[in-house]
Amino acid sequence: KIKVMYNPPPPELINREQAKNLSEVPTFLYLGGDSYIKGFHVLLQVLNKLGKQGIKARFIFANKYNFQSLKMLKRLGEKYSNLDIQVQGRVKHGKLVELHRKTWSLLFTSIGEETYGYAIVEASILGTIPIASRVGAIPELLGDTIASKYLFSPSNYVELAGKIAEICHLSMDEIIYIGKTLRKDMLKKFSQSNIENRVIEVFRDLLK
Repeated sequence: KIKVMYNPPPPELINREQAKNLSEVPTFLYLGGDSYIKGFHVLLQVLNKLGKQGIKARFIFANKYNFQSLKMLKRLGEKYSNLDIQVQGRVKHGKLVELHRKTWSLLFTSIGEETYGYAIVEASILGTIPIASRVGAIPELLGDTIASKYLFSPSNYVELAGKIAEICHLSMDEIIYIGKTLRKDMLKKFSQSNIENRVIEVFRDLLK
């Protein structure tokens, strides 16, 4: 029998409640680099589909991308004027937090079994709505939160494109409301008292 106890996020993240300064253009942040396991190829399919549909949105790519990947992203940006594709590359954590301020949603497209998903936790606490694949621990992290409706089947780019389009049709007030509710849910899940109680519960079970 296994009981799961989460590693608490760092105090500076828990204590940080930054006000969102959302871009008027729906903005999505992707942190996976061009890794196949992180689903970069899935996101390329999504961009092509959204471009054809005329969805207006901005996509910020952080982390490492090789020459071929950069070429594909540039080609998509030139092909579809409705898509604003920006590549930031590797960024320091402070810069990443600033990117979250204007970001509507985090794109987490992994096709591998994620054991934790720190990027999901960080985004949620910063009020950024994760659109995430149902892999590993991700459904456990988000399944009982307001963001559960934005989970999608791994590698299903059609479903992912639909979730992105759904976010694009929300107002900024709705995005901020969902983000604040999600932050509240995640802080409760990762509260020190909640984690302490789960530890005590384990030892009580051992003594029975």
